[in-house]
Amino acid sequence: MTRFSVDDFFKNHADDLALAWLAGRTGSYRALLLKMDQKLANIGYFNLIHPHQIQIIGSDELTYFEGITKKTFIDILKQLFEKDNLVCIIVVDALSVPQELTKFADDYQIPLLTSLQSGEEVINYLHTTLARLLAQRTTMHGVFMDVLGMGVLIMGDSGTGKSELALELVSRGHRLVADDAPEFSLMELQVIRGTCILDMNAFLEVRGLGVLNVQALFGDSAIKKSQDLSLIVQLEHATPERLQNIDRLQGDYRVRQILGVEIPEMGLPVAPGRNLAVLLECAVRNYSLRQHGYNAADDFCEQQRQALCQSED
Repeated sequence: MTRFSVDDFFKNHADDLALAWLAGRTGSYRALLLKMDQKLANIGYFNLIHPHQIQIIGSDELTYFEGITKKTFIDILKQLFEKDNLVCIIVVDALSVPQELTKFADDYQIPLLTSLQSGEEVINYLHTTLARLLAQRTTMHGVFMDVLGMGVLIMGDSGTGKSELALELVSRGHRLVADDAPEFSLMELQVIRGTCILDMNAFLEVRGLGVLNVQALFGDSAIKKSQDLSLIVQLEHATPERLQNIDRLQGDYRVRQILGVEIPEMGLPVAPGRNLAVLLECAVRNYSLRQHGYNAADDFCEQQRQALCQSED
């Protein structure tokens, strides 16, 4: 069984959320999630009726605590800390925390953290981070790029020019996410997100040039940590047999299953003299138009039909 504890979360994400550990350090072992049974922590603002495993206390809750009697406040804290599922408390949007809250955290060994960010930012970050830790993953061979704001996985046999195409795309202002073996995770709402396994997404290996640091060559805007996968482009040698099987009007489109999600895939023939970077950019723009309901081939056929009808009249 793999545990991801409050202490693990604090060590890895304290900087992102501007977290500080206030009390309850002896409870740092408490698990935010257990990977064996895929249990994700329930996160939300202070609630005693439907208690969250991670309780978020903000300025509104603290203002309410200040307006009640000390006895009532202590009774509320007892109800809160005696919940069996309570794992952690994070206080947000607050300059000070009641001493009673810190004492209860130490007595019940419940981690009490503070964050300089808003409650909504903390909740969204926690949901995204924990979901990513539980996500199904797979690694695929190819170069993963952000092209015109869309995640494109460039695949193909060795020697088809994947890295050279990626380098040209970077030089045209697009961004590299991962070279050679990007890792893809199944997120919420059937979203596949890709990233670099070793967090070394600045590097691209190009035959004849060796390993390049595209961030050093082109600047920080040349790389991106992660991106949702929208389209797969399969580079294929343009043999006569292969070209005969391509639909001249609609192109070579199909679907590939990744982690149970259908991802559109298109074949892009590779031949001397073809500008693959321009072709791929057009493929992305054309796919975007298709997503919005426009199909150039259908439009072409309709206009041709109308022209024939007019000529017959």
